[in-house]
Amino acid sequence: MTTAVQPPEHEADWVDLGLERGPAEDLLDRCVELLDATGRDGRPRLRWYVSTDSAIVLGRGQRHAEPVPGHVQLQRPSGGGAVLMDGDLLSLDVVLPADHPWLADDDLGAVFYPIGRAWAAALEHLGVADVALHDGPATATRLGPPEQRPLAEVCYASLGRSEVVVAGRKLVGLSQRRRRQGALVQCGVMRRWNPSPLVEALAVDPARAAIERAAVGLDDVLVPPVSDFALMRAVRAQLG
Repeated sequence: MTTAVQPPEHEADWVDLGLERGPAEDLLDRCVELLDATGRDGRPRLRWYVSTDSAIVLGRGQRHAEPVPGHVQLQRPSGGGAVLMDGDLLSLDVVLPADHPWLADDDLGAVFYPIGRAWAAALEHLGVADVALHDGPATATRLGPPEQRPLAEVCYASLGRSEVVVAGRKLVGLSQRRRRQGALVQCGVMRRWNPSPLVEALAVDPARAAIERAAVGLDDVLVPPVSDFALMRAVRAQLG
């Protein structure tokens, strides 16, 4: 059972579902339900959530991970590498109906740009320095050279289009799922970067040093830290 907390303000253009807290499995189960709801009424939705347990969450294309004590193993509906979903990860689902202007481009990756840009602008507004968007192709793929493959297994160890970096290290990850009803764009920002459970689950210990260098947590670059609601308000203001 998840619990929902409404933010203090709502905007008319979006269905803003506020912040949910609950077990990771329950939170992920709702993702596709929201895409179905958006397909029915044509209204874009925003939904924030934080897990109350710890989970190794595989991307849609991943098939196997080793068990890690204290962590359930789940799979999310969108692609990309594995994520550690726990109390240090603030997630956002941006759910868009099929006729939304952000989905008009034949390039399926184009939807990441307005969302990544909103995150970057919000973080700058909150005082984070040296924020940028990754504007090139993915820096690692599971079908790429052998040195890339371990990095591609871990979401925050490689960069995709319009993901947010701080001083060259990944802070906000993006992934998506397309269906007839529209698009589910999943975003995540970490409070702290702790890849050890992912390294263990994915058996990529030889790449541990590179994985540790690849990302950074929000609380490591913004002192004093901001609340979840302050970050939510900042991002919401930039989404327009």
